[in-house]
Amino acid sequence: MTWFGDSVRAKAAIAGRFTRSSIVPSLFAIFALLAIGYVYQTQNSANFRQALKSDVESTLSLVAAQIQANIESNTAALSGLANDVSLDGSISPARFEAIATRIMRRNPGIRRIGLAPGGVLTRVMPAREQARIVGTRLDTFYSQRTASRRAQTHGRAALGSRIILPDGTAGFDVYLPVFSGRGGSSGLWGFVEAVIDEEAIQLGTTLTALSQRGNAASPVSAGPVSAGRNTPIMLAIRDISDPDNIGDAFIGQNATFQAEPVLQDVALPGGTWQIAGVPVGGFDQTPDNAHRIGLILLLCGIVVIVPIVLTFGLMGERRRAVAALDRRNREFVAMSQRLNLALECSRFGVWEIDLATRQRSWDDRMYHLHGLATGGGAPGADGWKIHVHPDDLDEAEDALTETVMFLGRYQSDYRVVLPTGIRHIRHIGAVNLGPDHRKTVTGISWDITEDVHLTAALREAKALAEARTAELAAAKDRIEHNALHDPLTGLGNRRMLDAALAALSERDTNAATDVALLHLDLDRFKQINDTLGHAAGDAMLVHASQVLQSEAGEGDLVARIGGDEFIVLVENPASGELEALSERIIARMRQPVDFEGFACRFGVSIGIAVSDGADADLRRLLVNADIALYRAKEKGRNRFEFFSEALQCEIVNNKRIADEILEGIENDEFTAWYQPQFDAETLTLCGVEALIRWNHPREGVLTPDRFLSIAEDLNVVATLDRIVMERALIDLMTWTAAGISMPRISVNVSARRLSDETLLATLAGLSFRPGQLCFELVEAIFLDGDDEMITANIAGILALGIDIELDDFGTGHTSIVSLLKIKPKRLKIDRQLVSPIIGSPREQALVRAIIDIGRSLGIGIVAEGVETLAHAEMLAVLGCDILQGYAFSKPVTAEDLKRAAVLQWELAS
Repeated sequence: MTWFGDSVRAKAAIAGRFTRSSIVPSLFAIFALLAIGYVYQTQNSANFRQALKSDVESTLSLVAAQIQANIESNTAALSGLANDVSLDGSISPARFEAIATRIMRRNPGIRRIGLAPGGVLTRVMPAREQARIVGTRLDTFYSQRTASRRAQTHGRAALGSRIILPDGTAGFDVYLPVFSGRGGSSGLWGFVEAVIDEEAIQLGTTLTALSQRGNAASPVSAGPVSAGRNTPIMLAIRDISDPDNIGDAFIGQNATFQAEPVLQDVALPGGTWQIAGVPVGGFDQTPDNAHRIGLILLLCGIVVIVPIVLTFGLMGERRRAVAALDRRNREFVAMSQRLNLALECSRFGVWEIDLATRQRSWDDRMYHLHGLATGGGAPGADGWKIHVHPDDLDEAEDALTETVMFLGRYQSDYRVVLPTGIRHIRHIGAVNLGPDHRKTVTGISWDITEDVHLTAALREAKALAEARTAELAAAKDRIEHNALHDPLTGLGNRRMLDAALAALSERDTNAATDVALLHLDLDRFKQINDTLGHAAGDAMLVHASQVLQSEAGEGDLVARIGGDEFIVLVENPASGELEALSERIIARMRQPVDFEGFACRFGVSIGIAVSDGADADLRRLLVNADIALYRAKEKGRNRFEFFSEALQCEIVNNKRIADEILEGIENDEFTAWYQPQFDAETLTLCGVEALIRWNHPREGVLTPDRFLSIAEDLNVVATLDRIVMERALIDLMTWTAAGISMPRISVNVSARRLSDETLLATLAGLSFRPGQLCFELVEAIFLDGDDEMITANIAGILALGIDIELDDFGTGHTSIVSLLKIKPKRLKIDRQLVSPIIGSPREQALVRAIIDIGRSLGIGIVAEGVETLAHAEMLAVLGCDILQGYAFSKPVTAEDLKRAAVLQWELAS
């Protein structure tokens, strides 16, 4: 097999060399033949395309003439009926039926005949069409209007559009104008309307004839037909009577008109059709004789190229043989020189061992390697052994014995003992059969002492590298452990939690695993950290981590994700397990922790989220647990809450309202409504309180209870306060311009607004009389602190002539200290104290005490939430100065307040 393969490759190489010399002349001959063939084939194709075009043109002309003759013969048959109607001005039903029946019998292609006086069909034949057609106007559709107008304009029959008949066949509308009176000079009477069967138009034409010869699919389909040269042709016909509204092909395909066809226009009564024809396969077809011409060119090429290849191939082979012989001679001389130089410069020793006598023959280099003087004669069969290290002698002899037995390759390493030390020598050889059939081992030897020492050094370096690698692996493990664990508590960190969630997400979805996350946040941790220092805070965190580790299950993950926040990940929790775990954690966290003699107490709030199967988004689960934690803190801390869809909906709704609040501020949707305040003695209007309202684009006017808590989370309450104050001052100027004197406007001001550094600068540019603007401090709890900015702003507000009024007094939000500190103009008693005073001596005494406190300090009293006149009378008796509530008026718009003030708004009104 090897011989056969080598033979094939050798023959292929010879053939390649043989043809390589004839490539250039062969290419010249090939290019010449190709050029001649291309020119001939191009001219042949052009002639073929011209013949195809001539065939198509003659076929189209024949089809056009035949279609035109068919249509004109049918329209001529209808002219008699049109003339009868024109002469008489009308026609009886019996006569119309007789004439129409005769016409349709003589012209089977006419499928329907109708009379349309005034453009409305009143009579139709055959009679079965009466119910469906009678009453139809001929100007209902664009195509009908166009055809009927052409017929009227030109005074002759006009062909309409293609229609589908009830039996599923197709036909064409024909409209013959009928003019009353002789000569058609008395005006249009109407039309004779008829339908000519599409198949009848083609009947007897070339389309039908060719299809009967088997070259077309059917007369109606206009598939491939054959011309005079039996050329298959694709035909299509369309109506081009209206250049602005050219329709699709009603016979054949629209694609035929896109294939660069031969076109033939057919002039018909009142319109024009266009016939398109292309050969099947297009005009770019291969001529029938193309293959024959190609075969002739191929034979000519073979006749010309083969002699060229043989001639130039033989010449090239001779030239290559001469060059190869010369090259081999030069290579032999160069190789001999290189070998001699290599032997002279190398450190190899050459030797030979006679396997029969074990006699050794060495060159000078071998003597040098063994530490012997050159020219001392051959070492003999055993003489070399005295120079070999005793420990290596047996191995060296075994290697030679194995080579003799198996006639294989000889290889041996041994040490030579020299006065200067130990030398390592390597021997490599092979069995050689000489011309006299004598077996010898011939080989080389060289000094490998440096290699042996280097190998030993490399082994030591490898051992050292492996030791260092082990140290690096240990360091890497420590780094990875530190990267995944919190250094203070030893718990997993956020990175470990993310890795655990990712691993759970990548599990097999068929093995559904329920996962629960407990998000914990320590309560009162900040107070401990701020008062006792960070060491105490760290001790509390370590204690919390120990509690969580002891209470969590064996397979649960406990992680500290930042600050005083922890996560417990529980897989497949049992029913009630999460509640029990949370209760145990909360109970243990409540226990005091001793730190350097201080009993530190703190609690924990827990938010719990549970996945609902394998498709759950575990990263979303962490967000859900955070939402539940927020709800737990919102409900009073030291408790746990589960995430639910209702909570999710609430969060989404709050987010939507928050976005709408921000949009409302940008779109100026917030405004001020006003609740009037009345003098308790005279019941006359003495002021108003400005209340914020939201003109929501979808929900209408919204009160603060619908959005104010969310606005506080958004930190835009100060902005809303500013909007109400600006709106109130604008309305105040509007009322003043209308001649309405408003003694006072009260606006609510939050603590955040009161601590604004730019508040006084904003108020300095406003226009109002001293005492006309009053600020209600609705978050007076902050006034008991030592906020210097609030204190300075209050002093500045009083200096600008703006009164201060303490809102919700008596509900625990303000104190006597606040009264002494800011000296307000008025106190507003909260509605919770006002509502129950009727029939309750205790509440009456409480309200009377507040009034007495105010009067002792020279502070006016305002009562809000006055719902009835009985409340008003009671409060007036107790000594209130100003009354406000639904007993007098609900909050109203500025315009409503203006109208009421014009009507002299008093209690009686």
